[in-house]
Amino acid sequence: MYADIILPLAIEKNYTYGIPVELQELVQVGSRVEVQFGAKRVYSGIVKSIHHNKPEIYQVKPIRGVLDAKPIVTPNQLKFWEWMASYYACTEGEVMNAALPSYLKLESETFVVLNEEISIDEAELSDDEFIVWQALEVRQEQLRKNQQQDSQEG
Repeated sequence: MYADIILPLAIEKNYTYGIPVELQELVQVGSRVEVQFGAKRVYSGIVKSIHHNKPEIYQVKPIRGVLDAKPIVTPNQLKFWEWMASYYACTEGEVMNAALPSYLKLESETFVVLNEEISIDEAELSDDEFIVWQALEVRQEQLRKNQQQDSQEG
């Protein structure tokens, strides 16, 4: 299965991503998904459509994850975004970028911090999640040490 994804960028078309088997039950039209665009950029995009048509002109990348349990954009809103892009001579990605609040957008420049109020069971984390969690813990500990040094020097 494949999904056409609206990315929050000024690009003329939407890109098609593969839906991994383990995510096929979760991906829905209007839901946010995490995708890689280019070599290193990661964005949250909105699923515009789901189909079985593999693109022939480029290598399909897989959707990395689903960010919401339920769609955050309705089919009517997606049609409205398409109309707005046409009427205002812009892209659907630019409309999406203007329509969604910033906390719903994930970009490569997003700053991630560890929420210390949440208890995490390491055994329930995937390998990728565990690596990110460990890196955030190390960074948090380094920030604490820096703050202690600053308060002792001041």
